[in-house]
Amino acid sequence: MNDRETKSRFFNMTTIKSVGVLLLFFSAIVLLWHGNATSNQAQPALVAQVYFEGEYRVADGEWHKIVKGNHIPSTKGDVTLRGYFHMLTPDGEYVGIYSGDMPIALYTDHISLTFYEGENEPYVFDMENPLFGDSACGKDWSAYSFANKSEEPVEILIHNPHSFGNETAIDELLANIALWSGLDFEKGVLERGESQRDIGLLFIIVSLLFLGTALFSTLIHIKNSNIIWVFGIVILFAGTYLSYSADGVSFWSESIVSNTTILGCSMMFYMLFISTALVYLLKVTKKIGTITVVVLGLINATHFIIPILTDILFYDTWFYWAVSQILANIILLGCLIREFLVAKGKERWIYICSILPLISFVIDVVMIDLGIWDNGLSSKYVFIVFFIAAMVAVLKIIPNNINTLAKAKELETEKKILNVRLAESRISTMMSQIRPHFIYNTLGSIEQLCELDPSKAGELVHNFAKYLRGNFGELDNPKPILMSQEMEHVRYYISIEKVRFPDMTFSFEMKSGDFRLPALTVQPIVENAIKHGLMKLQKGGSIRVISYETDTDYCISVEDDGVGFDTSKLLDAKKHIGIRNICDRLKVMVGGTLEIESTQGVGTKVLITIPKEGGK
Repeated sequence: MNDRETKSRFFNMTTIKSVGVLLLFFSAIVLLWHGNATSNQAQPALVAQVYFEGEYRVADGEWHKIVKGNHIPSTKGDVTLRGYFHMLTPDGEYVGIYSGDMPIALYTDHISLTFYEGENEPYVFDMENPLFGDSACGKDWSAYSFANKSEEPVEILIHNPHSFGNETAIDELLANIALWSGLDFEKGVLERGESQRDIGLLFIIVSLLFLGTALFSTLIHIKNSNIIWVFGIVILFAGTYLSYSADGVSFWSESIVSNTTILGCSMMFYMLFISTALVYLLKVTKKIGTITVVVLGLINATHFIIPILTDILFYDTWFYWAVSQILANIILLGCLIREFLVAKGKERWIYICSILPLISFVIDVVMIDLGIWDNGLSSKYVFIVFFIAAMVAVLKIIPNNINTLAKAKELETEKKILNVRLAESRISTMMSQIRPHFIYNTLGSIEQLCELDPSKAGELVHNFAKYLRGNFGELDNPKPILMSQEMEHVRYYISIEKVRFPDMTFSFEMKSGDFRLPALTVQPIVENAIKHGLMKLQKGGSIRVISYETDTDYCISVEDDGVGFDTSKLLDAKKHIGIRNICDRLKVMVGGTLEIESTQGVGTKVLITIPKEGGK
């Protein structure tokens, strides 16, 4: 397959993925909108509908007429309703006052109801009495059959044991009264929440795929597996929240306590892991974001411990959790704004989109407290946005991870081959540095100096011994050595050569020496500079060795003003085994590179570059 076919295939696959993701996005939005549009303030299709007409009062206050659409607060004290139930046909035509022939379906959102009918004993729907469990607070549908067949008004005392989270409870109660028609009623309520439950189930299935991918990536040590874990966990809790906040949850999950606990936990963990995911995006403010998330996690833990150790209900800790989460959101918003200001280009859009879950949560808390809407409406839409973003990110990360794994295997294979080559060539490389002619010439110099200058001969013997010890001592050393050790060996070698070539000059600029490199890397390069560069001059010549560092690398430069040469001849590896072995050892042992620049008649420069992570 040629490059054009490969690019075309990649383009087609990318287009297919993009279209698929967009279709999924718009389908989810439509389904979620449909689910919310037909949610609480709408009754299921029933044989007949019921509405309550009369008046209400809060605590011992004045009586007010119940007006359809007007809000009745449920968190300002006990509320008493007084009046009559009226029946309508499915088409909305008035039938008359409810006569008590069929049970009435009542929707309770963390509230208890006490019915007073004439002289009859009051009947209590108390979600917190022992009949339902010691801490059973939640949302449920109940059927009530009237005992009083007279035309006297009925009074309903509504008690809300909570001060936050269900401000719209009475509005929901009045908007959802209907005749209990058995299975038909349950089916109608379940159909209202069907779209939202389906989206939640889709989220849960996809999250399990993400978590499976994350586990596989972790086991094979692939980068970015942590962010896939976070994506999977966030989508899992978002899907759980969608499923358990849908209408009719009590009909398919009958444990009121479990439903409430799962709903609260899913939002808590969703926000905690969303906050964790945002920390991955931080650079300048990463430390602040990390501390914020850790403290938030500790605070969340206390909200689980308090209900266990005290009589406080789990639901009643939600307000304090919401406040702590809002404070954390404010800090993270500040971090994201700071990152936005220093970011450039497309990165800015990432930080703009990242504020959505934080802001939507704050909006939901305020709206729930004011009674404008219930169940984190704006966060549900952000769930969809995050879901799509996570899908796109993971679809990009997984192929990159596969390519990374393939490259890693290739590098590992290449490294093994290089190690074999190094093992085979180490002895020949080291021995090639001690050329017979060099030994003969050095011994000849020693012989001459013994007659002319015995003290200088002794110094030459000392340096020659140090030189030989350095070469043979590093023969079996598989580890990098300090630059200072390498330069010590270079100086021994130069001291020997200066006896033979006193008109040559050498200089050293060691601006950085606290790093490591393969042994016998610089000395052979200096030797080549003398042999192939300076010795071909009529006289003189100079060599300069410089070491320095940049932000990312350690560098060594060996420069001479010799005759220079044609660098294209270096392509013949058979004639330049020494250079090849130096390059191989640099690559394998410290991840370094070697570059040669040479101009005939001007000189040669050899540059060794070692990444700082390899030279430590």
